[in-house]
Amino acid sequence: MSELHPLADRYLDILYDGPPPELHARKALDDELAAQLTAGNHVCIRGFWRVGKTTMLKAVLARACERSNGAALFFDLRDPDRDDGLPQSVESVLARLTVKVSEFLKRVGAPELAPDPKAPLAVLGELAAPLYVGLDELISLHGLGPEKMVTLLDTLLSTPRNVHVAMVAHRHRDVDALFETALVQRPGMASCFVPPISDEELVELVNTPAQAEGVRFSDEALGALAELSGNRPWELVAFCALAAMKLKKGFTGELGPDAVDALANLDELAGSDEGQALVQNALRTLLTAMTPAERALCELLAVGGEGEVPEDAIAALESAGLVTTAEGLALNGAFFAGIVQGVAEGTIKVAVE
Repeated sequence: MSELHPLADRYLDILYDGPPPELHARKALDDELAAQLTAGNHVCIRGFWRVGKTTMLKAVLARACERSNGAALFFDLRDPDRDDGLPQSVESVLARLTVKVSEFLKRVGAPELAPDPKAPLAVLGELAAPLYVGLDELISLHGLGPEKMVTLLDTLLSTPRNVHVAMVAHRHRDVDALFETALVQRPGMASCFVPPISDEELVELVNTPAQAEGVRFSDEALGALAELSGNRPWELVAFCALAAMKLKKGFTGELGPDAVDALANLDELAGSDEGQALVQNALRTLLTAMTPAERALCELLAVGGEGEVPEDAIAALESAGLVTTAEGLALNGAFFAGIVQGVAEGTIKVAVE
């Protein structure tokens, strides 16, 4: 039996298993992307780590099926037999996808159809219904090299008229240019960055689990969580879990901003897996996912320095929710801003960049 307050267990379940359907945010964007699929376009969902891309992908597939009475299959491009998840060849990816398509055909009552191992999605054109294919973790293909990666993407996106693909493309400085030309600029492709959640969605995500355990975050505490997390749901739920871990097991009542204020203490974060994951994700985003111009912009904003501000870097980071222009150009989220400042000033040492 858990020794934690039951609210901590609730937040941890959301953190590791994803939110239940009633707490899923960004439903309006789900509908927009589903409409793109049902209108005959492919869809590319972009963003940094842990912003809800996979959750959105699955929701978009489900919504497209509802809109069109179609069916969908979901495929994770990571190699399950390797610790790093990196496929070793185009053929290995297509072989696993062939198995997945065969299983799908049996599930929808068409076991007599056999996919072509060189183009597994082509056989789906034999079915009359609208069909949608979700491809997760495109970034795992980078080990194939640019040429083979583009060849594979062309194969996966050359689908029959009744089949459309929704995919997740991580932001990463090593593959961003390739994704831009091979996916985002591709005719018939709709793309978006996953934005932060709204203030209303933040309140629901925080207080719905809390109220089920007799706890409520005050308006001031909710404001502090928004300022800390930048309305990014994974960070938000992680901080809520850490706050709930500090509660006595039988606690009920209201939590004020004092329950939030100490959460960004790096020494304290280092004492839990969830805290360490927050720090590691922020560092990974800054050091490996951002382009040099984007990182330079973040460090400039964090330390209050002066310098040239590239407009494309501002636009990209604002779309991803890491920069805000609502009240002047600034980093969005006090925790992330603190990590950036620590790296820029050298108080946070990074061994490998």
